[in-house]
Amino acid sequence: MSEFTLATLVLNLAIQFAQPGASPYSVKPMSECGIDRLAPTCPLKPVCDEPVLACRPPYWSRARNAWVRAESAFEAKQRYTAIARSLANTAERLTKCNDDGPCEPVRWQGTAAQLAMATLTVVLHESGLREDIQFGREPLGRGALGEACLMQLDARDAPYLASWVPEDERQAIAYSSERREEFAQSLLGDSPEALGRCFEVGMRMLVRARSSCSTASDWQHGMFSMYGTGTTCNAGVLRNRSQTFQRMRAVATRLLRG
Repeated sequence: MSEFTLATLVLNLAIQFAQPGASPYSVKPMSECGIDRLAPTCPLKPVCDEPVLACRPPYWSRARNAWVRAESAFEAKQRYTAIARSLANTAERLTKCNDDGPCEPVRWQGTAAQLAMATLTVVLHESGLREDIQFGREPLGRGALGEACLMQLDARDAPYLASWVPEDERQAIAYSSERREEFAQSLLGDSPEALGRCFEVGMRMLVRARSSCSTASDWQHGMFSMYGTGTTCNAGVLRNRSQTFQRMRAVATRLLRG
């Protein structure tokens, strides 16, 4: 990839497609404001002079039980950097898997960069790279059925594709509400391990979805449709995902050309 590593490419795409510091759902606690909702120990006024979310006055978050402010663009880019690194590493690792190696192989018909961009497309549409979804924070950080992490994985299906879980335990996790929640919690946060688990399962789902829709006239739309619905290769409401993927590939081509 010339002077671009895959992680750098993913980071640049993430920044272009999800403006850092623009989400009201991605917040940072303000320890200087104390822990009392009724008696803050900081002034409740703008924390800086720029017309951006992060400069707005601190406010009390009932879900976080803390005074918070919106994540700044700098803080979001730092978070994006770790996400991009993990996403790229996982795509490269999985596409190098083969039948003779220690990992469970995938049958992705493309490059690691294409798998990474397909994954980022899902992330953008499922979570928008929001901090609350990355960590599963209340009230909106989990899906209606308990879906977890940046790819909004359903813990009823995800354990079957979790290579780090022994095969004879996967069904037991999927069938137990308590163990499903433990599994979902292992996908949340900013550790390389949690991010890697989230992306690995999501990528394996994308590979399976593409294979299931291999005869579709538009494999990209078919793949995203099957990933999003689990039942069809032609979900019209999800066509915007293949459009995002196509735009992302065009931007990536320009970035790599310099």
